[in-house]
Amino acid sequence: MKHLCVLLGAFLILTQGCAHHNLKVVGDTTTLTLISPRSENVQLACSLDGFVLHPARKLDDSTWEVQLPSASEFSYFYLVDGKVFVPKCAYTELDDFGSRNCMYVPGM
Repeated sequence: MKHLCVLLGAFLILTQGCAHHNLKVVGDTTTLTLISPRSENVQLACSLDGFVLHPARKLDDSTWEVQLPSASEFSYFYLVDGKVFVPKCAYTELDDFGSRNCMYVPGM
């Protein structure tokens, strides 16, 4: 029982600071929201403009938001405190560096 409590405690500590994101489409705007506790700076890079970094707007202590047009398919990733972060997402593609990017596909 003691080992189970230790494992559960370690799991909670490790996952407490993990980031995750949501994607919401309303009209012609796609809103990407990243929940990332303890982050100081969040940016989003997307294929719509050659992966130029877009600063995310900080909504509260852990929530960041970027809005993009929703008419076209695009791939994207986040830069969180200077480190690349690719969240779990429904669609991905391989990038030119052997990693993955998330993809937004209209209507999917």
